[in-house]
This record gives sequence, structure tokens and C-alpha cells, in this order.
Amino acid sequence: PGTFKVQGQIDQPTGSGPRHIARRGDTLYTVHELASTLTQQLIPPAPNGTTGPLIANFSILPPGLPQGAAMAAGEILLTERSKHFPEPFLYVSNRNTGVQDPRGDAIAIFRVVPKLSLVGFVYTGLDQISGMELGGPEKEFLIASGVAGSAGTIVLKRTEGGQNLELLTR
Repeated sequence: PGTFKVQGQIDQPTGSGPRHIARRGDTLYTVHELASTLTQQLIPPAPNGTTGPLIANFSILPPGLPQGAAMAAGEILLTERSKHFPEPFLYVSNRNTGVQDPRGDAIAIFRVVPKLSLVGFVYTGLDQISGMELGGPEKEFLIASGVAGSAGTIVLKRTEGGQNLELLTR
């Protein structure tokens, strides 16, 4: 696929289906539903009004998907530093609308600084995650819900300084 060009700058990849965004300072993170990717861009100062070139473009597809899986990126959550979480992280969901993985949909975890990098995946047991939210005084809990199959909601606890998630309840 090509890219859109706006005033000579590279914008979102054509056909990627930007779905949700998160902003941190002058940086924009976009999860792309159709391409199952996460991109990072700088937001240029006003009055330009265009987006900056891509800094990073990551696949959020978990490894070992079953044949016939049909992935679509869902939600993006950004955390900041706090007393018990010394660095910011991004949590990105991917929902499978095809042949289901017995592990369920995965949440990709990304370190934000010093540069965007994939930490790993946590499988949720959920089918088609349609929503995620952070909760608690330090956003130490991640709540996710699935809408297909047996559906349901899970509560995960952020562990290892935010690098991992542990299931608390289903």
C-alpha cells in the first residue's frame, strides 16, 4: 500500500484504517484497525495543521495465530509515569473476527521511552475485545471486554512496572 501525502509530508498508510489515537506531548500514536498496526508520529506546531512523518510503524499481530484468523486492531491506552510505574506504556488490543485462537484475543504492550518498542503480548481469553479502560489511583488495572462467543469482562493488574498484565478476575 502507498501513503497519503499532505503538503509533502507522509501521513497514515493508505488503507490502514486509523481507529483510535493517544497523544503524549507532541507525539501521536495511532492504532490502525485494518492493518493491525501501531504508528508513531510527531505533531507539528500550528498553524501547519498537518501530521508529521511516521517515526515508527509496528505490527500488533500476536505470534502463532491459527490459519483463518482475521485480525482487526481495537483499542489503545496510554499510561504515564507514577510512583509504582516508573515509565509510560501503551496497551493495544487486537480482536479476531475469524478462526478463534484458544488463547483468546491479545493485548500488545509497548514501551514508550526512550523509543517505542514492543515488550510482548498478553492473551486474554476474550473473543473480539471491543473496549478497554484503565482504573485505580495509578491506573494499575486494565479492564477489557469481549462481545462475541461467551463474551465477558476481565480485570488485569499491571505488573513488572507495567511491562506485563496478570489476570485478577473474569
